[in-house]
Amino acid sequence: MNQLAPSFRIAPEDKLVLRGVEYRVRRHLPKGYIFARLDDPQIVEEVTHEQLHELSQQPDFRFERGAFDVRAVATRLASDANFVSDLSLNEQEIVLWRRYFCAGFMKMEAEGNASRSDKSMKRAIAKLQGELLEQEAALIQLPRSNGTIPVARAGFIMSVRKPPSPRTLRTWLTMFQQAGLRATGLRPAFRHCGDRHTQRFPGEVRKMLQLAALQYASETRPSAIDVHRRLVADIEAINRDRVLAGMPPLPKPSYDRVLREIRSIPDFEVYAGRHGTAAAVRKFAIVGSGTQIERPLQRVEIDEWRINLMTIIQGIGLFETLSSEQQDELRRRRFWACVAIDVGTRCILGMRIAPSVSANLALETLEMVVTSKDAFAAGADASRGWYQHGTPEEVCHDQGATFMSSAFRRAIIDLGCNADAPPAGMPWLRGTIERFFRTIDQQALAPFTGRSFSNVVEKGDYDPAARASLTVDELCRVLVRWVVDIYHNSQHAGLGGETPANAWQRLVGKYGIIPPPDRHVRRAIFGIDLRRVMSSRGVRVLGLFFNNLELQQYRRKVGGVAIDIKLDPNDLGYISARVGDHGWIPVRCMRPGTDGLPSSIWQAATADLRRRFVAEAKLNDAVIAAAVRDAWDMARKAQQRTGILSTRPTTEELDRIERHLGIGFPAPDERLNSPSAPDLMAQAIPSGARTAEISPIAPTKPSRVIKPRSQ
Repeated sequence: MNQLAPSFRIAPEDKLVLRGVEYRVRRHLPKGYIFARLDDPQIVEEVTHEQLHELSQQPDFRFERGAFDVRAVATRLASDANFVSDLSLNEQEIVLWRRYFCAGFMKMEAEGNASRSDKSMKRAIAKLQGELLEQEAALIQLPRSNGTIPVARAGFIMSVRKPPSPRTLRTWLTMFQQAGLRATGLRPAFRHCGDRHTQRFPGEVRKMLQLAALQYASETRPSAIDVHRRLVADIEAINRDRVLAGMPPLPKPSYDRVLREIRSIPDFEVYAGRHGTAAAVRKFAIVGSGTQIERPLQRVEIDEWRINLMTIIQGIGLFETLSSEQQDELRRRRFWACVAIDVGTRCILGMRIAPSVSANLALETLEMVVTSKDAFAAGADASRGWYQHGTPEEVCHDQGATFMSSAFRRAIIDLGCNADAPPAGMPWLRGTIERFFRTIDQQALAPFTGRSFSNVVEKGDYDPAARASLTVDELCRVLVRWVVDIYHNSQHAGLGGETPANAWQRLVGKYGIIPPPDRHVRRAIFGIDLRRVMSSRGVRVLGLFFNNLELQQYRRKVGGVAIDIKLDPNDLGYISARVGDHGWIPVRCMRPGTDGLPSSIWQAATADLRRRFVAEAKLNDAVIAAAVRDAWDMARKAQQRTGILSTRPTTEELDRIERHLGIGFPAPDERLNSPSAPDLMAQAIPSGARTAEISPIAPTKPSRVIKPRSQ
């Protein structure tokens, strides 16, 4: 079956950056979209789904979900944050804690188990607080060597915040709902302590302000900026007459004040006014338990599964080829798989293996959900692609310590997903992923791996003297091939006999998917946290310097202080840096050709250079490029072996590598701003690792220009 380009579900309030130009949706076509440029809305471009998918693979692709959503904009203005990760660690904990009570109470309210009376809210708060205590008891336990979590014993000291009162929870619920259920809307306001808004509008202006907000909720669908401009123009016209009459002019509300007035209108009324009552009913209908899953990525379930490696190796006939020491080691070893599955299509969206469960393992699996996995399929010699990915609408997980960690919960929220964590001891509420684990355990691995290894054993290519850990690498390869080639293309009873791959293609074609986050958003959410000192050359990570104008402007304000940064271990082209209260900004690597360069390849190259050129202060670019090329060649087989094995470095490991690196690789300053600066790594990085060039999105025939509606 040929892979079809997915049709992205782009909303009118979303913004895209294609080839450095900003666009928003003007019209949805059967085979694509008409995009309007933001700098000149009368210039429009027709883009097919295939073209858009190709452009989304480019390094400069940007997708800002809800960039023009008035609720999202108002929330960003009020909270000074785009993501929960933009906040300080203390504020992140407070926001996640408040969201826990808000989301938990709203779920109980929707199920009819709670109301907003004081008596009912006290019962609900007590129940939520009790569940929080149970989660805290699980979180404070350290995993055993096999990854299991021991039961909490008496005497453990647990630190849990005092629960809110009904009145406080009502305030949080209002904040949460006015923010469009965005967690950043729950950010504490203590950063504004001391500020006072002393302006008071007269009754005439207040009435005009209310009428202006109602204009936003009309079928003409004006933007908030348009509403503010019209209001200011009306007040200025009145003020001209007042000045002539010797009266003081009326004050003009700011844009932020207009946004707050628009936010005061209930969401349902705004949507009904702009899109019609019928559309609002469909959008805001309260759905209880037993939701019908019809769209791809509507619900993604993620869970952990303990792998009995020795049983698998025995089943495929390799156990006897190992030495007695290796057999003893294998008996002691246990591995865990973290898997994410799309409920609507039964496609596997993420799979990682590690010796023990951890928040990092869960984060790596969640990142696979929003990332193409074709490289894993190619590394395992699969005959099909592993292209299923996108942004989920809901992520369902259990209440284990790894999934209830702040890092994992923050990632789900920052992706814009709803989180569903059914109570412990009720696996049937995550039935799809539980059934998948039974499928692997009962029928999948043994017959497939037997076929996979039989030729190797018969030919004598398998080296019994090799380390027993090689069987783990083979297990990763086998699991990927089974998922991609067999499971995705086998008839599934839960799909009425349709295969998961066919279900994905059919439903993506029918409903589309929310595009995955671009590289900068993905790095801000999943990147490894580091802390580095700024200098005139930027910040140094793994011997590479990252710098831009915004970073230097911030350094001139605060000096050469240490700042928080995030690193994507699979792409050294950029880092994300936290610049004061402005959140995370992308900062480019000053050495050309590092786009898409994994940190593991760079570390191997620098280690080799350090051994060979320990006395050299500087190295020429040809030598560095050759070292990177050699590292790619050496790593290709290792990547094929490890595949889905969790290899994400920790913050401590990267800090240790940095301390022992000993060699810096700055690019010559005189070439950094030169338009003719060569891509020194172009010949070093294999062509398969680089994205092919795509022609501009200009259509083959003249663009249709859509005239704006007359006002």
